[in-house]
Amino acid sequence: MIGSRAEAQASPSHTGARRAGLDVVHYEFRVDFPARAWPDTIRFVATTTAARRDAMSLSLDLAAAMHVDSARVNGAPVAFTRPGDSVRVALPNGSNDTVRVAVFYHGLPSDGLIVRRDTLLGWTAFGDNFPDRARQWLATVDHPSDKALVDWIVRAPRTHRVIANGELVEETPENGPADARLVRTHWRTARPIYTGLMVIGVSPFAVLELGETACHLAERAGCVRQSVWTSPDRRAAMPGSFARAGEIVTLFSTLVGPFPYEKLAHVASSTRFGGMENASAIFYDQRLFRPGALAESLIAHETAHQWFGDAVTTREWPHVWLSEGFATYFAALWTEHAHGDSAFLTEMREIRAKMLKSPITVEKAVIDTTLDDLSRVLNTNVYEKAGFTLHMLRREIGDSAFFRGIRAYYAAHRHGNALTADVQQAFERASSRRLDWFFDQWMRRPGYADVDASWSWNEQTRRLHVTVLQGTRFAPYRLSLAVDITTANGTVKRVRVRVPALRTSTMTVPIALSVKPSAVRFDGDVSLLGVLRQ
Repeated sequence: MIGSRAEAQASPSHTGARRAGLDVVHYEFRVDFPARAWPDTIRFVATTTAARRDAMSLSLDLAAAMHVDSARVNGAPVAFTRPGDSVRVALPNGSNDTVRVAVFYHGLPSDGLIVRRDTLLGWTAFGDNFPDRARQWLATVDHPSDKALVDWIVRAPRTHRVIANGELVEETPENGPADARLVRTHWRTARPIYTGLMVIGVSPFAVLELGETACHLAERAGCVRQSVWTSPDRRAAMPGSFARAGEIVTLFSTLVGPFPYEKLAHVASSTRFGGMENASAIFYDQRLFRPGALAESLIAHETAHQWFGDAVTTREWPHVWLSEGFATYFAALWTEHAHGDSAFLTEMREIRAKMLKSPITVEKAVIDTTLDDLSRVLNTNVYEKAGFTLHMLRREIGDSAFFRGIRAYYAAHRHGNALTADVQQAFERASSRRLDWFFDQWMRRPGYADVDASWSWNEQTRRLHVTVLQGTRFAPYRLSLAVDITTANGTVKRVRVRVPALRTSTMTVPIALSVKPSAVRFDGDVSLLGVLRQ
């Protein structure tokens, strides 16, 4: 059944991979902020628990700017080396066992953990790891293919609070050096995540509880507890757009599967992105917390990532559309649900227009197996083109098969990794159709459809014919084209016409008409990824 879908499973990765012979199962990060006006040095202990098979060393990604003080394996001091942006630790003799490697280090990260002075808040610190920037401050196997559980144990001044992935275990006051007033905060995940999502936020937060949402629609018993973490001066303006956060989780839980994590916090933060989908703790640019600045669509996009990108994670970076394309389309599905068909079609037109304007659409395929620079991993191909392709697929196989395939794909790869072949297989099984042609032409080659469409009426046969010309700019595509027919009495009927991958093709529309239509319109459901001239 897989055929050409073996694509990247066998292809070499240009963007890293998990460590051979090792599988990280758990990280514990201890982070100590000093009780000073500015944390010029932060102390870390990163403990990696890994199952090994014949591996005699563990190489962890860690920026050379971080000063490593010592290392231990299973509690015993060991020597280490620092080749480039990594720390390598020799492992004791043995195989098929579990090792615990603790690395003690300190420094002030210049990236990954963004520490900033703030005239109102004093200072703040926020993790911003995507795609491979966890290594700037955390000793990890910094690749999405090796997901793990994580514990965060953070000591920070009592003026600040700490948000992180997972469930809150404790917030305990402590006395630090010279009787400094500190709080020890411990967060713990019950589900594995990848390093790009492992973050903390440290700030003088004000917290607004949104309450219990999406009850009986979570993996864990009960409801999904949601909250907004922001600065004290912005709390009064909340919940704002977050008032519908519960409805968003309810919709996606219904369409895809139970919400996967322990809670969902929405956090005003420092991030280079408008929003970052860290598992169970979404970070948004704090500037968006001004009244009216944060769009529902962004909340929906980042919330959709909790399923797509977080719970089901791409195994290799060239397949990152499995995260961004799904989040783009599910944000549009929220628009369809909350604001109706017209708003949904307007959003799909905007998505298509942005894709058509982008040079990368004609330069690269969505699945870019040549990718070797992760600074270029995000683009309109993996967002807009991939999101619109999902819309086309929904029209191609129908709503029932489409959402059945979504649920099956998610259930099969939840808390694991996937490639394009996996989602293709789920849609094929759900629709009982081969879809190699669909994924090949939309995901594995550059470009888009460039179509001239016209219609004619045969008075003798009482038949409507549609002629499609394509292939002048890109090779012809196999298409499913919506045709809206306005009859003489003003009734509009929609049918779909199958267009073969030929330069010129004429199809008879499968509908009985007694007289010539008064009008014919193409692509009324906005499901053609390309340009159409009529």
